[in-house]
Amino acid sequence: MTSKKIVIIGIVAIAVIISVCIDQSFQKQELSLNLVSGKEDPYVKEYSMPAGSAPNGLVVDNAGLVWVASKNATLYSVDPSSGQVKNYEIRSGATLGNAGNSTMVWAIVQDSDGKIWLSSLGTTSIWRFDPASSTFDSYLSETGAPFQMKAGNDGKIWFTTLRGDTAGVIEKSQNDIYKISAFDVGSHTNPAGIFLQNDSIWIAGVGSQNILQYKINQENNSVKGISIIQSIPKDNITLFSTPTDLLVCNNTLWLTEHGTSFLTSYDISSGKIIRYPTAQNGFHTITLPFWIRGAHDPKVLWFNEHQGNKIGRFDLTNKTLTEYNVPSLPKDGYLTYPLNISQDPHDEKILWFSEWNTDKVGMINGHTTIPFEINLNTTQITLEHGKTGVVDLEIKGDANLSGKLYLNASSSITSTAELGNLEVKFSSNGVDVSHDGTVQLLVNGDKVTPGNYTVGISASDGFVTKTKFLDLSIQNK
Repeated sequence: MTSKKIVIIGIVAIAVIISVCIDQSFQKQELSLNLVSGKEDPYVKEYSMPAGSAPNGLVVDNAGLVWVASKNATLYSVDPSSGQVKNYEIRSGATLGNAGNSTMVWAIVQDSDGKIWLSSLGTTSIWRFDPASSTFDSYLSETGAPFQMKAGNDGKIWFTTLRGDTAGVIEKSQNDIYKISAFDVGSHTNPAGIFLQNDSIWIAGVGSQNILQYKINQENNSVKGISIIQSIPKDNITLFSTPTDLLVCNNTLWLTEHGTSFLTSYDISSGKIIRYPTAQNGFHTITLPFWIRGAHDPKVLWFNEHQGNKIGRFDLTNKTLTEYNVPSLPKDGYLTYPLNISQDPHDEKILWFSEWNTDKVGMINGHTTIPFEINLNTTQITLEHGKTGVVDLEIKGDANLSGKLYLNASSSITSTAELGNLEVKFSSNGVDVSHDGTVQLLVNGDKVTPGNYTVGISASDGFVTKTKFLDLSIQNK
């Protein structure tokens, strides 16, 4: 499958699969927040939304409320402390454009005044909701609806238009008038993710397969335009596969490559790339990492997997990937689509996510202790032809943990995170966690093209998967 097809299938197609039916029973009433029944997951809580709501865009505001947009032209607020859900029909001054009464909101953000901004793909409208008065206002975005929005410290809101090939900004004047401007970023760029850094913006070009940094040109605190600082990679070479979202931290560019199963780091100074594979899934397909979230000077990065049935959390300190299984599955399928994610602004280890095809939202408490550890006796291994590498794995479990941990391996050799021609063999694929265990891992790369790769070694209890990474160098034959 080509990268262009992945863009169409993985992003645009999902956005336009919209039902025009509205569940009228939820239009004029308040709902109660119900914890989904079934086997309790120690890490993830799921909450039911109205049937057929197909939640997508969501954001946690400064007061802790979770705002969720649904396809039935309704904005919901979820209060985790009281269990109360309120619904607000998008109407009055708001114009739905050509979406009719069916919306697919990807972008949603809270501004410095506490207002909620959102927009539906396929329209030319951006909506502003005032929680104090429960009213909506609509503003025209001539180049199309935002696909992602980010609020800056200066009160401005920046956004990308996936189909409009522009970066835009919403500015508020002293007399409470809003101005929306858009700036071209190149034909067929298909800008998706956006990251704000000082006086510049970074953009992930899904169509152009590159990362762009622009300087924000201002006069009297008003944006006059943007000018290119750099493009990664330079020239027309292909370096990334469908980069969708990004974050810059300590001179390292972190991005999700939606055409793969990788969370990728790029050293801006040296150009070194490290691709961290997600754990393999049972469908032998790419997991499609999508949005990426991190606090200011983050300790962890969160990302959602569109085809992995998981939410990933990457620890920047010890380079450990923790993947939380999404407990629910749709009634008519095998994959849950967690389309959007939002961190609690006061706690970077609390993450909320939407489940588009199960009509639920979920919350992961990253503070919950995971009762097992996996450690490697080395993080680097070099394989010469005809040689087998040996890695010792130490598995530790809490005293109260029972059952087995299951081991697996993934790699950056293939875009699906599978091993390809790499031969990996565990001395035991499962570990009894009633006592600590040591497992030996044998690695042979005779059939692998020489180069540098990353191998993930995973342990899972069925609810959560922990992965440690091994730098693998295959020498010339």
